[in-house]
Amino acid sequence: MKSLGFYLSATLLACSVSAASTGRETSLPEYSMLLIGGGLQACSSANTRYCSAADTFSATAKSADLFVLSAENIANIADAGFWGAERVIEQQRTLALLEFIRSRLDNELISERELARLWRSAETEMDGIWVSGRVNYNELTERELNFVHDQLQVMVTAEQLKNSRRSGTRLKEFANLAKAKDEFSVEIYRKIVELAQQVAGSHRKPRLLVVTASARDPFAEVDLYINLFTEAGAEVSWLPVNAAYQSAQQVKSGNKSSCDALPQYLVTEHRTYQRSRVYPDLMQQLQRFCQAGTAAAVEQIRKADAIFFNGDEQNLMLKAFRLEDGSASEELKQIERMLSAGQIIVAGTGAAAAAMAGGSFLGKRIPMILTGDSYSAMQFGAFDLPAPQPGCDKDQSCSNGLAEKHLTFSAKGGLGLFNWGTIDTHLSELGRQGRLIRLLNDTQTRFGFGIDEATALLVGFADAENAPQVKMSVLGAAGVYVVDTQALQSTGEGKATVIKQVSTHYLTRGDAIEIKDGVLRTRFAAWKFAPSNMQAPMLASGDLFERDNYKQLAHLLCLTQSRQAEGKAVKVGQGQHISLYKDQLSYARQGIYPMQGKEVQYCSYRNFRVDIQPVQ
Repeated sequence: MKSLGFYLSATLLACSVSAASTGRETSLPEYSMLLIGGGLQACSSANTRYCSAADTFSATAKSADLFVLSAENIANIADAGFWGAERVIEQQRTLALLEFIRSRLDNELISERELARLWRSAETEMDGIWVSGRVNYNELTERELNFVHDQLQVMVTAEQLKNSRRSGTRLKEFANLAKAKDEFSVEIYRKIVELAQQVAGSHRKPRLLVVTASARDPFAEVDLYINLFTEAGAEVSWLPVNAAYQSAQQVKSGNKSSCDALPQYLVTEHRTYQRSRVYPDLMQQLQRFCQAGTAAAVEQIRKADAIFFNGDEQNLMLKAFRLEDGSASEELKQIERMLSAGQIIVAGTGAAAAAMAGGSFLGKRIPMILTGDSYSAMQFGAFDLPAPQPGCDKDQSCSNGLAEKHLTFSAKGGLGLFNWGTIDTHLSELGRQGRLIRLLNDTQTRFGFGIDEATALLVGFADAENAPQVKMSVLGAAGVYVVDTQALQSTGEGKATVIKQVSTHYLTRGDAIEIKDGVLRTRFAAWKFAPSNMQAPMLASGDLFERDNYKQLAHLLCLTQSRQAEGKAVKVGQGQHISLYKDQLSYARQGIYPMQGKEVQYCSYRNFRVDIQPVQ
């Protein structure tokens, strides 16, 4: 995909024609993209812990997924084709334990939490050997646990909750923004709708599409997001573009798409099972959408003012919007056209935000990050290979000589809607600073943008003469970690790699970024001021890439007169020594922001240098 700067110059020439055909205004919205670092907390009937009051929802709202250990459901779990010969012992132990639990439940409906409790506490005899539920549960991979849960899950209805045998209407998960505890999440959701309103104009509600393509189970969060964005003031619809849909469109049966095979594609592409039983209405909607074809999907996008992508797996996003040869689907082409013309807001959280990266910048391809942690990244480097499956270390199924936590990426990039650098998410909370730096080093990529949880990077495209190619600002709870490798020096390879003079910035609420002619500039919010703490303590930290230790150490360096902070990331005697330090180009600003009766402290910095080298 060409850069959005190119599209802006080309498409804005025809803006009056486009506006006449769609009824849109010709001016670009303030921001056209919201890239969210994940971790958004929605007060919903299935997550009341995020609500300020426990009695927020009525009994007609879905409060939990439900499971039944029936003989038929357990028989489905015995599928030898799923387990394979190498996992037959785990298969037999799982079946024995589930049969033991079934004998005591009599087809009783139970929650996922209760299922896990009963499973882990169970013990049964198999061929004269006692089998422990706790051991068995821990031995299964994420793929295997998901398979078992899918086979046992049933549709939730009001009649079921009353222990009635009658089937009824499926209960839906509801949201309540007014009673949400996390004001930062609410702020971001409302910002999406606010920007969509700029596109729609003042004469009607904004039309917002929800896309759940990156989820293993693309049905699970549909109700939540539809209700949530309806609460925020939008007219909301589900856009069921996903990997299964795209496979059905590309594989023809005669002259028709193979929509009848959607359940099989959900298994092969998403690794999800029995969805017709759990979400019959949504499955029917997906079937109708598939049968209507690509042209109808493109038309639905054309009428939208905003599109929101949920998070889970980057690869599933690509399978939904790129064809097998890597080219853009018609649905993605329509989003590209509208985004570059200022006719749609694109928002993505977690993996969906990471998948937005791609295209090229300064003549170099922008890679999309896939998997890995900072420790493995620094020890082994980055691999342009398919991501290992979750849990593959347990069943020895990891391919290409990789382990589950190795750093993998796609050199071809993701959707290519964000052209200025690689995007990483859950950055500070999972200590991913190291993996972002290593990826940029190994791929010779100029910029990386690591977004914290409950935080959004807002991206806007100016159409004025001499304006920057892109402008960005930060909204939400934490910040955006920006890596610039222009002055980076690197020697060695593998775990012996030494990386020095990495320029890093950490921008928080109200701070701004702009890129013009290959130069990135930052601007702190006007309400932030230079730190006045005159203390200069020696700062040091162990396990720097665990949890948010890196962020906390950098925060102390930001708030004080210290010039340097040291840290290590070591396991079994091997790892890295990390130095954060200030030079003459380093600046820091702190400030207090009032948020619903609370005061939130922020500290932003520019040009904190980072050196990383093996522990001697």
